[in-house]
This record gives sequence, C-alpha cells and structure tokens, in this order.
Amino acid sequence: MRRMLMGAGAAALAFGLGAGTAHAATPAWRITQATKHQGINDLTVAPTGSSWAVGEQTVNGKDRLLIQHLSGTTWKDVKLPANWSMPLKVIDASSSKNVWAFGEDGSVVRWNGKKWTSSKLAGGYHATDAEAISASDVWAVNGGGTARHWNGKKWVSVKLPAQVGSIHAVSAKNIWAAGSIGYTKGALIHWNGKAWKVAKTVTLPKPSDDATTTFMDVTVSGKSVWAVGSQSWECGVDGDDTCYKPLALRLTGTKAKTFVATKGVGYTKVAADGSGGAWILQGGWDPTFVHVTGDKLTSAAAPRPANYDVNLSTLENRPGTKTVWSAGGSYPEGDPDDPTGYGLYLSAG
Repeated sequence: MRRMLMGAGAAALAFGLGAGTAHAATPAWRITQATKHQGINDLTVAPTGSSWAVGEQTVNGKDRLLIQHLSGTTWKDVKLPANWSMPLKVIDASSSKNVWAFGEDGSVVRWNGKKWTSSKLAGGYHATDAEAISASDVWAVNGGGTARHWNGKKWVSVKLPAQVGSIHAVSAKNIWAAGSIGYTKGALIHWNGKAWKVAKTVTLPKPSDDATTTFMDVTVSGKSVWAVGSQSWECGVDGDDTCYKPLALRLTGTKAKTFVATKGVGYTKVAADGSGGAWILQGGWDPTFVHVTGDKLTSAAAPRPANYDVNLSTLENRPGTKTVWSAGGSYPEGDPDDPTGYGLYLSAG
C-alpha cells in the first residue's frame, strides 16, 4: 500500500494541473481534479447522476478509508464514522439514497440517505465489482463462480455459469457479467430475472500453452453489450515477461464482433460514450484511452501531470450523457512508492 504525506506537495501538484502541464493526449480527456489523498479505487454514477468514489488516505501515519461525493464540479470528502478503517475497493449506487461500497476483507458499507451502516459478507467475500439496482436488489461478484445477491433481507449465494469479476445492470431483469470459462474462453453471461446463462464465449488461437483469455469489464452502450479484457501468456527470453492481445467483444442482439489488438497491454475497463460507442481503458499505469465508434478504434495516451506517472483504476459513464469519468492516482515518474503521490480525477465529454 502506497503511503503519502499531506502538505506543500498538494499545492504544487494542484498548481501544476491548473497551469496546463499535462502531457499531450487525446483532446477529449482532461484532468479535472487532484486530491490530497492516496488514490481513488473506484467510482460510480447513479442513473440519477449522483456520483460517488472510494479510495484510501493516510492521516497521521494511519490508513483510513475515503469516500467522496461529486458536488457540482468538485469531488468532496464524505464524513464517515471515526472508527471505520476497512479498505474499500468497489462502490455502486442507484441513487443518492442507495449507495453501497465493498472492501477486500468482505466489508460492506451502505448509505441510505440518512446514515452509514456497515456489515460483512460471509467468508470474507472480496467483491471485485457490484451493481446496486435498488435498496432490495444488489449484486456483488469476485472473479469466481458464485455471486452474492442482497434481496432486501440477507445476502444469498448464487451459482454462476462462469468465473466473473465484473457486472453491469440495465434493470433487475437485464444484467450482464463478464469473465471466463476455464482458462481459455472469455465469457459473457446474462441474468434475465430468473437464471444466469452464457450469452457468448470467445476463444483465441493460443500462442503458448500457458495462454489464458478473460474479460475484465462489461457495460451496455445503446443496443450493444461490450466486454473487454485480453489474452495473456509468458514470453521473453526466460519467460520473465508477459505478452498480451487486448480483446474486446461487442454483442448487438445475436450479432457479435470481436476486436483483437496485436500489441499493448490488456484492456481493463469499458464505459459507454453516450453516442452508442464505447471508451476503453488500456492498461493501468500511464494507460491509453481507446475510443470505439462503429468499427473504428482510435487511441491516445491518458493525460498526466508533468513529471508524474498515473495509475487509473476505473471508467464510468454518466447515464444519458456523453460525460465519462476516470480516476486513480498520480506519482512522481519512476517512483510509484513516493509518498507525494495523489489521487486524480479525469473526465471526457
């Protein structure tokens, strides 16, 4: 876990951003805010537009969780119970009165519009993604073959036909999740309100016996479902490197199209662009934003403060608009453990 110091460094970074010192990148994306915190792990935008983020911070040498809420154009800290210290990694909301966040130790925190409450998922279930559809309908997945479903009274375990780590809900009876079946099939599965079924799988030619294929994220844009990920395998002279084929799947009704890139690291996140296409985040450290319009893919490096690297972890569209958010952390070039790193928000549209 990276540590950080509060102080003059925050002002220096903020002034750097305001002065337009970001590296050249796609004109659509811009840095909108630097925070004095360690980093942002995830963010969500509810159908109502209510926007929330979770991250981490170090105060007086102690690690503390962070939840922020978008007020106007500024992300601001949310007051939380003083004794809370669980590391939150995932957040989702259906409105400003139904916000859920999940920690890697099984922690669950909930905002009902009046107060925060906390609980735990049985067995320390580590959610990697979640969808809050209503106060009585919440799903969490963790990359395995079971999901957890909140039915308004309790969390129940639901068996899945694939190992999935990402989930996206259109409605209570139209939910998509993505991951893999075994090690070689990228898998997209669907919930129709009664059962989970495999909707589409993708198998690529194997460049090596140890090659694996999986989808890392899923979303819906217009009439299409998008799943993104990669095929990866050990490579290099001594097998000490990892090679990738970035992979994206677009499913429109029963018609599927697969996009496979021949270079670069894997695709990690995907979000609707508000115009029927998609934004894809390629990689995490100093990543690339890929924009898909029709069958055309264009890409450019994510903007970053001068002399800083960035590590982006999330990508989210504001429903009904062309606004897309990304967030993560920024750290002095070549030193990801430098204590003067800071949280960062970017947006497009």
